[in-house]
Amino acid sequence: MEFDETNVDIDVDNANNSLSHFMQSKEFFESLDILLKSDEEKLSKENDVEQEKNLKKAINLINPYQEQPYLLDPHLEAIVKPIIELLRSYIKSVNAASLVLSNNISIVSSKDIIKVPVKIQRLFMLMYYIMKIRGFKTILKFFSHEVADLEPTFYFLVVLNTKDFNAWETRYVLLIWLSLICIIPFDLKTVDSKASGSEGKKEKFPLVDHIIDLSKFYLKVTGKERDAAAVLLSRLLTRRDIAEAYLLDYIQWARDEVKKVTDVFTITGIFTSLCAIYKLGQRQTLLPTLETAWPCLFLLEENKTFANNTLVRKMSVKLAQRFGLCYLKPKVASWRYQRGNRSLRDNLEVSDKTGIDPSNVHQSLNDSEEEEEEIPDQIEEIIEILLNGLRNKDTVVRWSAAKGIGRLSQRLPQELADDVIGSLFELFLENTYTRNGVLEISAVSDYTWHGACLAIAELARRGLLLPERLSEVIPWVGKALKFDLKRGAHSIGSHVRDAACYVCWSFARAYAPDVLAPHVSELANYLVVVSVFDREVNVRRASSAAFQENVGRLGNFPHGIEIITEADYFAVGNRVNAFLNISEKIAEFEEYRYHLIDHLSTITITNWDKPMRELASKALNRLTRLDLDYMINKVLPLLIPQTLSPDSQIRHGALFAVGDICLAWSTIQGNDKSWIEKHKLLITQISSIIGSLPENVFTDFGSEVTCQAATHCIAGLAKAGWPINNDILKEWKNVVYDLLTRKDEYGQEIAVDAVEALITEYGIDGQEIEKYIGHINPSKNAYARRGFSLALGLIKFKNIKEYLEPALDSLIISATVQQTKVWNDAETRRNSILSVTKIAKNLGNDFKTVCNEKIFEKIINTYFMGLEDYSTDSRGDVGSWIREASMMGLLEFGPLIIELDSNSSTKWWNNDLSIKVFKNLLKQSVERIDRVRSCAGKILLELLYMKKKNDDWMFELPRRDELHKVLPKDEEIHWASPSELYPRMVKLLVIPEFRFDLFTGLIVAAGGMTESLVRYSSATLIEYINLLPTDSSTISSSELSLIDIAKSLLDLAKYFEKQDRILVPLLEVVDFLFEAGTLQKITNKDEFNFLELFECVKKGVKTKDIKKLTACMKVFCGMTTLNDTVRKKALFQLLGLLVHQFPKIRRNTADQLYLTLTGSIEEDDEKSLEIEEILTNTDWNEPISQLKETRNRLYPLLGVNPPVLKSSS
Repeated sequence: MEFDETNVDIDVDNANNSLSHFMQSKEFFESLDILLKSDEEKLSKENDVEQEKNLKKAINLINPYQEQPYLLDPHLEAIVKPIIELLRSYIKSVNAASLVLSNNISIVSSKDIIKVPVKIQRLFMLMYYIMKIRGFKTILKFFSHEVADLEPTFYFLVVLNTKDFNAWETRYVLLIWLSLICIIPFDLKTVDSKASGSEGKKEKFPLVDHIIDLSKFYLKVTGKERDAAAVLLSRLLTRRDIAEAYLLDYIQWARDEVKKVTDVFTITGIFTSLCAIYKLGQRQTLLPTLETAWPCLFLLEENKTFANNTLVRKMSVKLAQRFGLCYLKPKVASWRYQRGNRSLRDNLEVSDKTGIDPSNVHQSLNDSEEEEEEIPDQIEEIIEILLNGLRNKDTVVRWSAAKGIGRLSQRLPQELADDVIGSLFELFLENTYTRNGVLEISAVSDYTWHGACLAIAELARRGLLLPERLSEVIPWVGKALKFDLKRGAHSIGSHVRDAACYVCWSFARAYAPDVLAPHVSELANYLVVVSVFDREVNVRRASSAAFQENVGRLGNFPHGIEIITEADYFAVGNRVNAFLNISEKIAEFEEYRYHLIDHLSTITITNWDKPMRELASKALNRLTRLDLDYMINKVLPLLIPQTLSPDSQIRHGALFAVGDICLAWSTIQGNDKSWIEKHKLLITQISSIIGSLPENVFTDFGSEVTCQAATHCIAGLAKAGWPINNDILKEWKNVVYDLLTRKDEYGQEIAVDAVEALITEYGIDGQEIEKYIGHINPSKNAYARRGFSLALGLIKFKNIKEYLEPALDSLIISATVQQTKVWNDAETRRNSILSVTKIAKNLGNDFKTVCNEKIFEKIINTYFMGLEDYSTDSRGDVGSWIREASMMGLLEFGPLIIELDSNSSTKWWNNDLSIKVFKNLLKQSVERIDRVRSCAGKILLELLYMKKKNDDWMFELPRRDELHKVLPKDEEIHWASPSELYPRMVKLLVIPEFRFDLFTGLIVAAGGMTESLVRYSSATLIEYINLLPTDSSTISSSELSLIDIAKSLLDLAKYFEKQDRILVPLLEVVDFLFEAGTLQKITNKDEFNFLELFECVKKGVKTKDIKKLTACMKVFCGMTTLNDTVRKKALFQLLGLLVHQFPKIRRNTADQLYLTLTGSIEEDDEKSLEIEEILTNTDWNEPISQLKETRNRLYPLLGVNPPVLKSSS
């Protein structure tokens, strides 16, 4: 039986959500009951599949509880005991001990290796998953642990096939089970059937020998059995009676193996077992073995093969820790700092009797005398190993070393423990240097700092970091909380900051409020800053949790409750929210305000990540209102010199920040202009920043970043109404125009924002407008055309009417698809349409006074032209951008003109335009792209229910009631969902005015690229058409018939005969209708003549497009089911395709023709049999010259006249 763990579906959503109880217990027990009661002998193939499904179901039901496994506890006994009882009875029934041929456990006859029944194997597998989720230590409580189980269980494990890779769960569970039985207090000799009757203190038993030998074998395997074998060995060898006879021998074996083995799995298994032995064993038992095991610690020095293996390094560090704990007596240091009584009852008793005296409760126990104890020399080497482990490149190794240092320090005298803490401080100082009186950490190792932070946290948590050391530790913790070292295009340090948060969390749990009181302000500010301004979400959340822990346990953090209410775990998860909203609320408290501002202006604004710098700039803009004077007197003087920094990242952040702070400054001052004279020198410095930038920063590689920052700064200053002269304005415009011509689209958006601000504040002259128009000439640079086409829309032409028409004409030309391909640019066309809309919107109620009807017609035709843009390039359907821009233009422009018409004697808008707008919107609302459908649908609904100021409908539409019925205002329509949308939209085909365009959109969707879209659109369309009445005379004029649909299909085929984008899906829809037997219902030639449709399809055959040829061929096959005239013409075309130049077309035609003819021939006569034989037995890949003769045999058989060659005369 094979079972792939990757096939188990884990419900991630449920796993991540907080659960309250074992909600699926009923379903789980039903599946378990089926697995327990299944009969192996009666297991058929179908039943086996069903049992496999039950197993997967049971595993899937408990998998979501991996994060909250304790919720399974009330049910564990009911789950585990029935399984174990069944497994136990099966194991006893096997009687595996009789299969072992001698005392040598390795000699098992191949015929004696048993095959475990599938049912039993499944139960072992389920038991493994239960152990995996809840942990084997908890599950073992419910296992059978009788003495009599030892031999049957062990020998059953012996006779299993060790090479069966699908049964590893069985072996794992058995090894874990044996580890439980081995610790039962009984004399092993009494159950060992092969033990001798002799007595002795160090007597050995065959059964124990065999268990150890088998465990040694499993220590070398690559699977989970290795871990289970280590557990078994540790529990067996640490028994007092077994340890005396076997422990030293095993340690010697392990030492010898470590020296000679080169297999990493074996080394890992041995180290795992040694770590477990030195964890579980009694100190007096283990001490004599330490000298023997000591060389194992230096494996990595002697054998470089394992130096890069994370697990071996982790186990080596863990083993060193275990050795150290064994050397030292198990005691709690009397000198450690204790925060009151650990027992709630003791606390209450002290409170009742004497009251709590902080000086007593938190007093260090230094005064108590420590016993004179000699510390072994090996401890120094062990601590050196652990300190080196803190520098390791792998987190698990550092974490193990940190815990080791904490545990060892707890048993050391104060003087030695203090040396260890001093060594940790030295780790922080490694590779640091002082520059200009400031400690530089740019060269330090992030691994070392992370390890040191973890170790400090472990010491603090255990009370081993005495209060007098806090003044030394907290500055290092502050540096660790800001640790962020740039490495190339990224930075390192998030794990260091996370560990520093853990240190702060440990402080809250270790120290009393009065101890931390001198450091509260410093700690609180550190944590608040990291909670809102760190780049990584996990660090922000860790800092928030540490702050919350300190607030809860100490109660002396300023405004702690208010802050944790705002900056909770979920709130800080969103970076933008943390930067812009939470920080602003926290900064209202003066204790935190200046630390937040300083962090932004000195650290975040120079961050390596561009979005972080921009967010910092926005945050400074928000915080300016809280203390404008601080920004003016402290922050701006700091940032202004940085705008000229040679480092582009510092320059970028400073320019962004200066622009945003100045904008906030101006907003706060409002109409009061006295600030200009008051801060004249500062304003002059800021005004000259752009002109002071070296020319190369705008031209060198990577200059886009500086261009964007400078332009953003200009936009902020312009919006602030910054007082400047014409020379500075010219410098600013040159920078902005340069960015407008660059490729970067984000940069162009910034430039457009700046252009709008410059025009609004400082105006624009005719010469510049002509410059804009000149730049969007189709022959110019495409990137410049994109930028200036957007910029042209920002000009308010109300007072400069003479430039309006030239500007609109140039934009309309730019929005048109050009004959010269190199001039075609989708972004330019989109931007031009957006600008046309913006110009019209800016003119507003003055549109009809400034513009004439000719301009109106140009604009509306531009929108309709844009809705027909289906151009594509390597990025896909780029025309969709233009169609969206056109729809948004109609949303703004249409209602504007209609409202103006209602107040004017001359009417520019008419009902035909209204119908045309809605036809196009309906078409776009059912097409292929989800984004376009959503855009069209929302605009469609908005326009449909839009009203004029006089409360009349904005657009006069035919059959509005039916539109309202299908598209109700108060119902949410999911336009991006094909399954919901298409059954709704096909109902609108009944409206003749919209039918052609809506039908076109539905057909295009049916030829879409995604399976779900094609499935729902085509199936819905076919189903709807299939239910229509055939005869139009039997229905009212307002209803739809099959004849109407057929005529629409013909109209579409004629209209789009040269547009394969629509014609091919149209042919596919026609084929679907023939397959469904729908079109065959039309029998009246007077109402619809299929010959016209045939002629349209016939034209499509003259192509080399395989997809189009295949679609035409399938329609011809459908037409063979019609009347005799159309049938013969279709067969004639099909026989021609049998000798087409493309072999694929020949093969497909033969296959399709065979299927069509066999479906239509009722009786197997000689002719039909011969036709079938020719179509199926001919190799249509052969040369055409050889196939023509075969093909010609089909003409008389099908009753079709063969082609006649025309004479040359």
